[in-house]
Amino acid sequence: TTQADPALRKHMFDIEPLSVWLRLLREHGGVAPRRRGALARILLTSLGTLPLRLAESAIHGRRVRRTPIETPPVMILGYGRSGTTHLHNLLVCDPDHAGVTTYQAIAPACCLVGRRFLEPLIARQLPAKRPMDNMDVSLDLPQEEEIAIAGLSHQSFLHHLSFPRAARRCYDRYAAMQGLTPREIERWERTYLDVVRKATVIAGGRRLVLKSPSNLARVPHILRLFPGAKFVHIVRNPYVVYRSLTHMFRRILPPNQLQEIAWEEFEEHILHAYERSMRRYLADRFRIPPGQLTEVRFEDLETRPLHELQRVYADLSLPDWERARDHFAEYLGPRATYRKNRYGLDQAVIDRVDARWRFAVDAWSYTPPETG
Repeated sequence: TTQADPALRKHMFDIEPLSVWLRLLREHGGVAPRRRGALARILLTSLGTLPLRLAESAIHGRRVRRTPIETPPVMILGYGRSGTTHLHNLLVCDPDHAGVTTYQAIAPACCLVGRRFLEPLIARQLPAKRPMDNMDVSLDLPQEEEIAIAGLSHQSFLHHLSFPRAARRCYDRYAAMQGLTPREIERWERTYLDVVRKATVIAGGRRLVLKSPSNLARVPHILRLFPGAKFVHIVRNPYVVYRSLTHMFRRILPPNQLQEIAWEEFEEHILHAYERSMRRYLADRFRIPPGQLTEVRFEDLETRPLHELQRVYADLSLPDWERARDHFAEYLGPRATYRKNRYGLDQAVIDRVDARWRFAVDAWSYTPPETG
């Protein structure tokens, strides 16, 4: 069974527009009876932040829409629990880089006008550490732009956290981007660009480093939006990723889900989403022009971070490595003693991964860890 983590007191998307919530409820079949109280609190929060969203649109809407994205972003590709957050935090240490902040991701429609009111309120509801891996949580740290997209639109894979019984549909439509009409794709692209433009305003025009595991399955769409984007793919031992994913979802699903689902059914979704994402990436990575893609193994980044970062900068022709290196070293210093979670792996887990993800194990020449 899964149990809610007491540190997670806030639903991820309770600030998103009421119209989005109504669309989600209509599309995904409502909520479980015992979750109706949670839904009521979410809808009240959404309604209460409506004035801030209207004010932001009136005051900043035109400026954001007209903001050019002059420098192509750096896109971190990698499935969840593969080290994407660690790499993201590192790359934004470069003073020429910025990211979508956690604050913007949580309040994407009102982060410019609502900071004085919302930031202290949100900060009080966030844990100091991420419950799944003990990494720092801060409103100023970089965050997945997908969270901001989900806070503005029904067109996000992340809504499977609220509606887990619709997880397959959320993935196929909004990560794999299958079954969408041209108009729906255009609407998704517009939302993505809105998030990136607002982040560009907040960052003062610096190059953005963007990270969303969903992008692993939609490389052609990202290339259409940002033809000059630089891509860094990070991969981690799939056996470890599987155990880490199941640990994460047992912590973050209960406080966000509005529907009941058997864990075995949700576990099948975990297997399906990784399998399809990795197969899509392996097929699509050859679409990325030469000089715009490099690949990193998490295990190498963990053991020799500056060496791997220097290679990333060289492979992608990113400027000012010497200056950036000092900032990376400063970030890494206090974290040298950080210990990530260790997960026991039994033969049943290895057999499950081999049955569905063996192609990824072989593609990057991994081997099963010792069982125990």
